[in-house]
Amino acid sequence: MGKVFEVINKRRSVRKFTSRPVEKEKIIKIIESARLSPSASNRQPWRFVVVTDRELLSRVVKESLGVINQWARSAPLIVVGCSVRKSLFSHYLGEAIIRVHYHLIDVAIAMEHLVLEAEDLGLSTCWVGWFHARRLKRILNIPIAWKIVSLIAVGYAHKDLKTRPRKRLPLEKILTFR
Repeated sequence: MGKVFEVINKRRSVRKFTSRPVEKEKIIKIIESARLSPSASNRQPWRFVVVTDRELLSRVVKESLGVINQWARSAPLIVVGCSVRKSLFSHYLGEAIIRVHYHLIDVAIAMEHLVLEAEDLGLSTCWVGWFHARRLKRILNIPIAWKIVSLIAVGYAHKDLKTRPRKRLPLEKILTFR
């Protein structure tokens, strides 16, 4: 198997991080990987807010992530993935006609590129999909036109972390040829 497969196979969702900060060069590389991802009609609707300030990060977790995501407080950084719609016709009207939210798909693709690059750089990540968007926008001063799609906690996995084998359905249960 190739290197990309190895990175995908090695990646795990990590919810316990060390206090070691993530180097700025690595932050730039993971965002650059997200920037290079494909998007519908090359619209590139993604915007990223990187939170590294410990006090601000703690406030984000406490006020907008709810009880279930308090583990994110240990992450040295959180990336907030947002979408911005550029064209009234192609996005708002297009979504009404064909009912596909390409801007959300595009941001999700970009965020997964970020996750895979982070893994390749020796970082660990965890998607956060449960958050209070209005509070998060206020805390981080995110423009009203941006829609928060997801958050990714990023950092160095705690050495005491116990990883379990991932349970995945066998290929024959998910693959159909026609």
